[in-house]
Parts: sequence; C-alpha cells; structure tokens
Amino acid sequence: MKFPIPLLAVLLAMSASSVQAANDDYGFPDLDGFAATVIQTPEELRPDLSIKGRPFRLHGLKVFPDRPKRKYTWYHDKMRYLVFPQKGPAPLIFLIAGTGSSYHGGHMTTLYTAFYKAGFHVVGLPSPTSFQFMVTASSTGVPGILEDDSRDLYRAMRLAWEQQLSKKLEVTDFYVTGYSLGGAQTAFVMKIDEQEKVFNFKKGLMINPPVSLYNSAMLLDSYLRENITTGEEAIRFWDNLTRVMAEEYAETQGVVKLGPDFLYDVYARRRPNDENLAILIGLVFAITAQNMVTVADVSTQSGYIVPVGTTAKITADVTDYFLVSARTPFRLYFKDLLVPYYRRSEPTVTEDDLINRASLQSIEEFLRTSDNIGLVHNADDIIMKEGEIDWLVDVFKDRAKIWPRGGHCGNMAYKENVEHMLAFFGASLPEGR
Repeated sequence: MKFPIPLLAVLLAMSASSVQAANDDYGFPDLDGFAATVIQTPEELRPDLSIKGRPFRLHGLKVFPDRPKRKYTWYHDKMRYLVFPQKGPAPLIFLIAGTGSSYHGGHMTTLYTAFYKAGFHVVGLPSPTSFQFMVTASSTGVPGILEDDSRDLYRAMRLAWEQQLSKKLEVTDFYVTGYSLGGAQTAFVMKIDEQEKVFNFKKGLMINPPVSLYNSAMLLDSYLRENITTGEEAIRFWDNLTRVMAEEYAETQGVVKLGPDFLYDVYARRRPNDENLAILIGLVFAITAQNMVTVADVSTQSGYIVPVGTTAKITADVTDYFLVSARTPFRLYFKDLLVPYYRRSEPTVTEDDLINRASLQSIEEFLRTSDNIGLVHNADDIIMKEGEIDWLVDVFKDRAKIWPRGGHCGNMAYKENVEHMLAFFGASLPEGR
C-alpha cells in the first residue's frame, strides 16, 4: 500500500444555472471526486486573481471581553478576521470558512481575491469549528449544531461591524457566502438576519454545503476508519507518508511550492488510487475533529480527556491528552461531548433531535421560500450521502447549480465557477485583467 500525496499539501488543499448537471463541455479536469478534492484547479484553468500590493487588514475582536483568559489558550485572546477594503462606497460580503479552517487558506484566498477584484469590501471569518473561533467566539465551546454556531457567527459579524468596520467602510449593501460547512452556515446566518435585521442581506450563496453535518462527518470518519483497520496498516501508513514527503523534498532540492500545481504534478507522476486519497482526506478531517474534542472537553469540564480539576499550563506535557483526542472521531465527539452538553439544559433532547438540528433539513421551508439564497454544488461531492444532492435540487429548484464533477470544493477556483459565483451577486471580474 502506497500513500503518494504529502500530508502538508493535503492539509492546504482541504483547509474541496439550471437544476440539471452542467453539459459535457464543462472544462474542469476529468478527475474523480477524491482526486478533484485534493488536486483542485490547475493554474492554467483559473482566472487571473492577482492583486497588487497587500490591500488586506488583519483585525482582532474580543467577542466576550469579560471571559477569563485560559492559560492553555493564552495566544488566542481575540477572534482574528481579515478585511479587504475598497477605497470608496462598495457592497460588503462576509465569507465563512469551511470545517476547521481559519480566515486564511487556499479556498478563502480564492474568495477574497475574486470578490475584491469584483469591487466588494470583503470580510473573512474563521469557521466555528476552528480552534481559534471555539476559544474566542463560541458561546458553547461545543460546535456542531448549525443554528447555535451560526448565532455565534452572527454575533461576531455584528460586533465586527458595529465596533470596527462601520467607522472605516462605506457600504452600499450586505451579502454573505461560505463554502463547505460555511456554506450551510450561510443559510442559517441569512435566517437569523431576517429576524435581527442588522445587515438585511440582499443575497447569500451556499458553496458545497453538507445537507447533514452528521452524515458528512460519518462519511469522512469512514474514509480513515475503513481503510486503516490494524496497527500494522497504521504504521505502514506513517512510514510511507514520511518517505514520500522526504522524496518530494529531495527531488525539489528543498524548495517545495505547496499548492494545486504541485499536487497536480505529484498526482500525474505517482497516480494514487481512491483508497489512498480517501485515507488522507479522512486524516485531515480527523485532525479537525481532534481540535474540536480537545477544546470542547476543556471548555465544558467534561473530563473526557483532561481530568476535571486539572489546571492545564502553558508548559504542560500534553502528549497523553493529544493521544486520547487523536483516537476520538467525530461520532464519539457527538455522542460523548455534544449530546451530554445539550442534555444539561434540555434533559429530554435525543440524538436524533440534535442530528436534525445539525442539518439543512431543519430549515427546509425557509430554504424553499428564500429566493435570495442560491446554491452551487458538485454531483460527485465526496461528503454527500446518496440522495442528498437530489434533496438540494428539489429544495432549490432553479436556484441550484450542480456541476458534474469537482469533488468537495475542488473546482471553486475554476474560471467558469468563479464567473458563475460572481454573476449570482451581479458582479464580474474586470475585463482584460
């Protein structure tokens, strides 16, 4: 068994019209869903999203100023977010990162530069499942319920606008979009804003959202669990992974530009199979779940990893805690941390109740009747359970655009995808640039 894609490259890759699937003339490379997820879009198939200089500003926001600073998170006292401001009046769009991702990274960079070049003020937010957001902006410390996490997002948006951005930006209209889990949260943020009316969002676009966070997490868990079933296979996995990373480093004389083109070259030379790619994709999600387990356990004093009453210090040896969290997939996070947390305030709530709250199906009627919310997705998205794409098509009707391939967010930077995304908001890239 070989594992030919370097882990660091995969980590960078993941930080993925009409109702009918697009026609056969869709020019995205003919890759299966796993390969497309990892490789993404080759440089020559992307629009020119280059920007002169460094027009962005990094901001920090204290969402809960009275919250005591925890020793183990001393370096995360503010929620960090990124702003690309225009010089004059312009529409503002909020970007919501995908599962476990921060305000920066490959997919976020595509969105920042595309919308900025199209004339928007752009504000990028971390995912509620990222370590930074969980520590600084989560009201529960136990993410996973879409409405609650989206209320945390909305609170951060409102505070960022009222305390910082409203003094600096001239805004004509507000919009919101997000990819992966951020795509699902886009819908909930739109729903919350209908009640709160802080922004009065004109439009929201959901990019490759899961229908059910639980179903998608179970799929991602399975990619690792079902392909590495013994200790011997796990050892072989790490040995091969280390070897391949060393080979790539040596072949490039220590200069490795990690990104889609590099991944495409490695893929072309080494040709991994779906099983190997599935393991790596599952591994990336496992790392996200590990962060969620660790922060949720300490935040709620559950004693699942760190014994209750233990004071974590900056210099503490956390190896044992790390090993426990690394063996805790999402299904155990859900069962052993998230469910007990909600039962403290809702003793009769069931697992099925919470699974439903972690899905778009819980707001189906809102999605069916909200003409200002659009959807883009891929027919071969690897986080989607059978029948879920069909459900989205039925709900969104002509507000859905289903591309025939692209895996999970793998085609986000493809030229046609970027053009469609901007056109949804009535925008386009400058011609000839």
